[in-house]
Amino acid sequence: MKVKFFAYVRDKEYAGCREISRPACEDLKTLGEELSEAYGERFRHFYFSPDGENFGKELIILVNGRRAEFLDGIHTKLKDSDTVLIFPVVAGG
Repeated sequence: MKVKFFAYVRDKEYAGCREISRPACEDLKTLGEELSEAYGERFRHFYFSPDGENFGKELIILVNGRRAEFLDGIHTKLKDSDTVLIFPVVAGG
């Protein structure tokens, strides 16, 4: 599975990279937990809501080009062939 990070999520304060390849985990919640273990509390607060049961407000996740909210949200199942894109919500023009 590929996980790609965009905008400021690539910065060292968050993931510190553009892309990783890794074995698939059960779902997006498990992925968030594993990435938070690797990248720290700042990433955890970005990825998860305060109760840890949903995505954070500033997060957009796509799985194979489809928004996770239109799949099964944080419980979207993952497989090795998936590509997960992680974006922050940004404004601008």
